[in-house]
Amino acid sequence: SRRVKSFFFALAMNLIVFPLLRLTHGLKIHGKNNYKENKKLFKNGAITISNHVFKWDFLCVIKAIRPHLVRFPAWQTNFEGSEANLVRWAGGMPIPTHDMKAMRRFGRDFEELLESGKWIHFFPEGSMWYFYPDIRPLKKMVFKYAVKFNRPIIPMSFSFRERRGITRLFTKKPCVDLHIGAPLIPNAQAPAYSEIDRLHAEAYDIMQKMAGITPDMENYRTVQDLENYQKTM
Repeated sequence: SRRVKSFFFALAMNLIVFPLLRLTHGLKIHGKNNYKENKKLFKNGAITISNHVFKWDFLCVIKAIRPHLVRFPAWQTNFEGSEANLVRWAGGMPIPTHDMKAMRRFGRDFEELLESGKWIHFFPEGSMWYFYPDIRPLKKMVFKYAVKFNRPIIPMSFSFRERRGITRLFTKKPCVDLHIGAPLIPNAQAPAYSEIDRLHAEAYDIMQKMAGITPDMENYRTVQDLENYQKTM
């Protein structure tokens, strides 16, 4: 049954996957107090967001919010490789791209999950750029969901640090830090369009700052325009 599979998946995550993330990626999670101190806000579910920067970043998010189970949309290619079962068991939902009827059904399924209080994770940049140091523009659909269903958004941000010690034996890629920000709460009394814009701008600002990109730095952005960004890694 699904419940049995979920139990063994959680067991494997805690005994194998999470320790491996720490060992191979040097994973450190910061800002857990922002999550723990606001648990009452999440009684009806929540939306988590982060930048999308390496293959297993969704596993880091799962570790950060455990014991909650999260669902997340993922491109079909993630369900075609050797890790397809892992992505699916971790909560991945394949995004249909060539069938409008299937896309509408996918949208309804997502709304049903939000209505039922499930936790949803989005990578609002829309695509993965390996170990990219800046926060790219965020798509607004995430914030439309948050406003429509009055769900708090928990902004998260990945940043990187130089490898030291034993972690240098695994790869030359940088170690990973995951930062958890204070939740953003939609104002149900304000017009939807203005709340969507506010949450969109505030999340972008917070994610940049958590990644170490502050307003005094040249690469800090307020205008979310992809033309400002180029792959550097």
